Amino acid sequence: MAQDDVKKAEHTPLELDFEADDDFEKLDKAGKKGLLGRFNTRFNDKLQTSRGHERQRDAVAETASAPSANVDELAMRRARTVSSQRMIIPEGVVIEGSLSSASDTEIGGRIEGNITIEGRLHLGPSALISGNVRAGACKIEGLVEGKVECSEDLELGSTGRLNADILAGKRIHIAGQVYGNVTTPGILRLAATSTIHGDIRARSLAMEEGATLNGQCVMRAPSQQQPQTEGNKKKKK
Repeated sequence: MAQDDVKKAEHTPLELDFEADDDFEKLDKAGKKGLLGRFNTRFNDKLQTSRGHERQRDAVAETASAPSANVDELAMRRARTVSSQRMIIPEGVVIEGSLSSASDTEIGGRIEGNITIEGRLHLGPSALISGNVRAGACKIEGLVEGKVECSEDLELGSTGRLNADILAGKRIHIAGQVYGNVTTPGILRLAATSTIHGDIRARSLAMEEGATLNGQCVMRAPSQQQPQTEGNKKKKK
């Protein structure tokens, strides 16, 4: 009996140690699993938040508040939100479609469409525009096949040619060829190399010797022009 008791006593610590080691291993595995799980969770959360979806511009979301907004309006809206930079379209580049920009623009290539520029526009000698042009101020040394409207000044160089009407809000200086009417409520200056095949309307005219004008000249602001109504025609008769 004493020997049996000794055997039991000898085996009891071993069984306890085995169970303790087993529990420690389970606890260690559980701890590692929990730590890795928390790490993976934080890593995935960080990855999702750093992808930058909020920084990317969504055209559909931007037009949701204004479903009727077209491509030109969306382009101008985006251009106003970025820092002002100079856009250059070099010679040899051909763009089939309209062009809009809120910054100063220099064009030496070909644009087969309308141009809308909020800043200053410079059309170089190699520029060819097959559409209407709108700009804050404009200097033209190339060829434009459409109507040109500027809210401020318009300058046509000696190599420039316009095959449509032109309108400027302040002043116009022409040294090239114009095949259309010229209108400004400000000053119109015609250099010696200028040729105009059309009517001109201006508040003030300065014409150098050698300039050619094949059309009528009205020396008053466009706002002072009286519309040709039936009553006015009867009075003239």
